[in-house]
Order: sequence, then structure tokens, then C-alpha cells
Amino acid sequence: MNDLYAVIIAGGSGTRLWPSSRQFYPKQIKPFIDNRTMLQVSYNRMRQFVELDNILICTGVKYQDYCLEQLPDLKPHQLILEPVPRNTAAAVGLSAVILAKRNPNATMVNLWSDSFIKNENEHKNQILLAVDLLKDLPDYLIIIPARPTYPAIGYGYLQAGDTLIQKNGIDVYKVDKFVEKPDIKVAEQYLQQGNFYWNTGIFVCKPKTLLSFYKQHMPKMYDGLLKIQSAWDTPDQDRIMQDIFPQLESMAIDYAIFEKVNRMALIPADLGWSDIGNWQSVYDLMKHKSNSNLAIKGNVITINSKDSLVFNEDSAKLVAVAGLNNVVVVNTQDAVLVIDKNSDQDVKKIVEEIKAKKMTQYL
Repeated sequence: MNDLYAVIIAGGSGTRLWPSSRQFYPKQIKPFIDNRTMLQVSYNRMRQFVELDNILICTGVKYQDYCLEQLPDLKPHQLILEPVPRNTAAAVGLSAVILAKRNPNATMVNLWSDSFIKNENEHKNQILLAVDLLKDLPDYLIIIPARPTYPAIGYGYLQAGDTLIQKNGIDVYKVDKFVEKPDIKVAEQYLQQGNFYWNTGIFVCKPKTLLSFYKQHMPKMYDGLLKIQSAWDTPDQDRIMQDIFPQLESMAIDYAIFEKVNRMALIPADLGWSDIGNWQSVYDLMKHKSNSNLAIKGNVITINSKDSLVFNEDSAKLVAVAGLNNVVVVNTQDAVLVIDKNSDQDVKKIVEEIKAKKMTQYL
């Protein structure tokens, strides 16, 4: 499959995983769940069925050395380096224009470095099914969503509509609606209806199809991306990137594209998927691995505690807790976070407060 490419988006700073995830050492290049980083896990997952030279990493220029160190098989031309962060619409669009230039016949698999996937065979099989489906649905963006297991309010939801086609005995549905991060009542309704799925952000399409959506819904960004495309792999590449990319709109692809596109299909999948985007998700995964209601990492002692996460990165320090219930404790060398596990979304507010107080050494 010389025309099959994987793009792993790995540029986020992981704000909701502060104080462990920092702007210069973010979550995707840290070993959260086990001894491998999330970037390494994502890369190794894709190299099982995508040629090594066809795996691209889109990340910030400040993470270049980390990527090359952690992925020794990676060549510099496989890195797409953003000079500044401009959110996910710009990152995905940039990757698409580069692929479209390098190989007009390319098929693009878009993934995220912070996705936990338990059922990797299902992940592989559904992606390859989506690649095959593009023969029948060449102008579609085909999403591999996850079946929801609880009424999450931190994820986007896709509603499956009519069956578009059957492939290998599997129904492929048209996406009727995309809703980003509903409130708890709406999320509970979606779970009961049974035809709503979590948006994993994993999708397969032709780059030219994706770029046609940008042209329609994000014309200013589209024009900027074409200017970058014309200079890519030329001596002018870095100069044009520095000039154009910082001017692109900063918007999540969920709002920029997914909410507006009417040519999206979904293939239901049991991925065992989680977005490792906050401390609740870290707790859930670590708890599952230990078969306990406590999740612990590092030099930790717990007494009479339950439903809590104690995450200690400082090996020179012991963290001892007692009587905790539904609490997250995170210890690093220069900061400590203690929050109610149900207030996990408030970590972002803490980071905003740190910015407001200009305490940049903690960012």
C-alpha cells in the first residue's frame, strides 16, 4: 500500500494534564500509562500496516529533538513542524496539503498521539476497511468512532443515520449530526438512543477531499495552506511557513470541519478507546490495569483511600495519603495538584490563572 499514509497529530501541550504535561515537555512525549510514551505507542501501532516512510508526525518545532530521539527510525522529512501552535484544524490541513503535493494519489489516515486503544486489531481492521471503502465513497471522510460506555461530556458525539453501504458484512452509516461536548443530560440521552458514537478523531480520506472541505468552510485558511504547499520541499519552505502559518485561524477541526460537512460516514468499532486528555482518563486506564479502585504511580503510600489517583513523578520524594475519596494528587519536582476527581476540567482554569499571574516557570 504505497499510497497509504498515516499522519499522527502530536502538537498539543496537554493543558488538562498539568502539572505533569508542560508546554516544553507535553503529554505525548511522556510515559503516562507505562514505560513507553504515547507518541511511541501511536507510531508503533501504525507501523504494523503502514510503510515506515509513509508515517508522518505533525508536531511543534520545539518537540523535534524529542521525536527524533524517541522514534529512531524516523527521518527528518517525516516531521511536519509547526512554528507556533494554531490548533487542530491548521495541523490537519497542513498535513493534508503536504500529502497532496508529495503524492496526489495518497490516502490519509489521521490519528492523534494521545489516543489509548485497547483493541488494536479492531483499530487496524476498521482503518483498512475504511481505505477499501474509499473506492465506493471517494468523496467522503470516513470516521472510525468508538462505542460510548458512559455519558461523557468531554467528547464529541456522532449520530449514525441511514446505512450508506455494506462492506464485508459491516454496515457503514452516514453521519447525520456531530455534537461537540454536550452537557450531561444530552450525553445520557445519546447513550440511551444507541446510535450515537464518540468521535475519536480517527478518520480516513483522500487529502483532496479534505481540502475541498477547507476550501468550502475555511477559505482563508485554505488559501494560506496552498501558499505553504507551493513552497514545501523547496528552499523557501521555512520562510513561507514562518510567514503564513502563524496567521492561520486557530480553531479545532471539530468546529471548523466536522460540524459543517455533510459527506461523512462512520464505521462502528469496539476500539476500547480513550482520549488521554485529563486526569480522569489516566485514572480510568491505570485503575483498569491494576484491577483496583486506586490508581498509583511512583513512590506512593496510601491508607484508607479509594476511587483516587496518586501520581508521583519525583522519585526523590515520598507521597503519602490517607482517607482520600475521589481525589487526584499529582506531584512533580516543582508543583503539586490536588483536586476532586469530578472537577478534572478545572485544571485548565488553574493553568489560565498561572498565565494571568505570569508564573511562566510553572507552564
